[in-house]
Amino acid sequence: MRPWRAILAFAALGTLAVATVKKLDEDNRFCVSCHLHEDLLRDMTANPGVALTSAHFAAAAHEPKGHPERCFTCHSGEGVVGWTQVTVLSAWDAARWVAGDRDEPTHMRLPLTDGACLKCHAQDVRGSKTSEETEAFHQLTDHRSLPMKCIDCHSAHRHGEARKTWLDNSRVAPQCMRCHKDFGSGGGEPESGTGMQ
Repeated sequence: MRPWRAILAFAALGTLAVATVKKLDEDNRFCVSCHLHEDLLRDMTANPGVALTSAHFAAAAHEPKGHPERCFTCHSGEGVVGWTQVTVLSAWDAARWVAGDRDEPTHMRLPLTDGACLKCHAQDVRGSKTSEETEAFHQLTDHRSLPMKCIDCHSAHRHGEARKTWLDNSRVAPQCMRCHKDFGSGGGEPESGTGMQ
């Protein structure tokens, strides 16, 4: 076989494999079949919700355009580079799974970036108000340039309370205290309607 035919055959096979996986990953059960996250999927589809993923999943029923809440909505990698990294890692994991190496990683090898959140929530974090106008975190102009990641406060799979918009004070307070040294000294903790939106 001539080298260019082998290259074309390999490229065609790779394209078919990627297209197949991308079609299959539209179903969360496909992801869970290898990643063993049945408990996370159960939490995500729980009604009433128990975590931020539940709130996102429930939004699918109320969004006219369809709110495609599936594992890959957040875990897709952003941009061409991110998507390629996720696709290559997925292919490597799939090959290892087929070969019998089925150990589940204990941490995310490609952590979520802010882009995963901002592809849907960019408008929600473009604050243009002063502290005299609002206490809502994301609406304050002063907070727009903070060197923080979305996941510093928002943990999608951690259980929480809907009334606090799923924010956990033990995660949020240390972030606030980076600038506001007296945060929490009054004995209170953030409520959903005040400083955390």
